[in-house]
Amino acid sequence: MDWTTSLHTLLSTQAPALPSPGMVRLYLVLSWALVLAALGLWLLQRWMPQGKPVWRSAVPAALVLWAVWPGGLSPTYWLGLAFQAPSLLSAVLCGLFLLRQFKPAVLPAERCAVPWYFGTFGIVLGWLLLLDTFAVWPVSLYALGFSPVALAVVALVAVLPWLLAGPRQLAHNISLLLVAVLLLQVLLRLPTGNLWDALIDPCLWVALQIGWLPSQLHRFRGSLS
Repeated sequence: MDWTTSLHTLLSTQAPALPSPGMVRLYLVLSWALVLAALGLWLLQRWMPQGKPVWRSAVPAALVLWAVWPGGLSPTYWLGLAFQAPSLLSAVLCGLFLLRQFKPAVLPAERCAVPWYFGTFGIVLGWLLLLDTFAVWPVSLYALGFSPVALAVVALVAVLPWLLAGPRQLAHNISLLLVAVLLLQVLLRLPTGNLWDALIDPCLWVALQIGWLPSQLHRFRGSLS
């Protein structure tokens, strides 16, 4: 096998590995349940910071039950029609947020900070994929998400913070998080079999730009003053 054949194999998107329909349906329900529970708890903390402790458990639990309710009465049905399924990264981040709230000793807050390069990568990737829908790039960036080379490149990017940051625990945590998401995507092929769908989704992309990015800009301006 010459190098051109090997390169064609790495870039090939002709026979992607896709998840089973049953797994897709199960993931759709469970992932939206996690996202809704995390969102409900976050809103509760912002609007009712001095609320009764029982609400901290009751609201997420009620949202999870609502999400797994079958049929058109479930928000999962309508969210799935509008946005399909959240990315694996969104589901994992929401799960970590819930774990931090209910088990702070297991997952301290300082281990959940988002470094600038992590958020920047998500924002840039989202813009690249958005422009790809208008056929701006010479090749289809989204289609490359089905190829083995995309997984190799993202895996290299994922371990770079671990290799370059020395003993800093935050960089190790970020690398571990991304590697775990990549491993789940390889094993389960969720949510669509495409790597980009496992790393970013419209909701996470918008949240990074309206939530994370302004806070980083404010911190940067404060460091200059």
